[in-house]
Amino acid sequence: MKRLLAIIVLSFGFTVLIQIEASADYMSDAKCAELAGEANTDFAARKISRECGFQEAVLLSIMYDDDLKCAIKAGKAKTERAAREVWRSCY
Repeated sequence: MKRLLAIIVLSFGFTVLIQIEASADYMSDAKCAELAGEANTDFAARKISRECGFQEAVLLSIMYDDDLKCAIKAGKAKTERAAREVWRSCY
């Protein structure tokens, strides 16, 4: 049990250390283009591109800031009107 706890603590510490090291960099243009390319509407793609430019590089997508998460949610909408509604509802 103690070994398992030690492994979990070390894994968490390693993940935090990597995150701190990676936080000095911003997301690459290629990654931003990939995220924007998955959007269903031009409106959402523009929002994703704009918000992605200020996003620090993270280890997991759940670590994105709230603005980028909201833009990605808007990108999942099928119509531009729905994407705008999702974007507005986030604020």
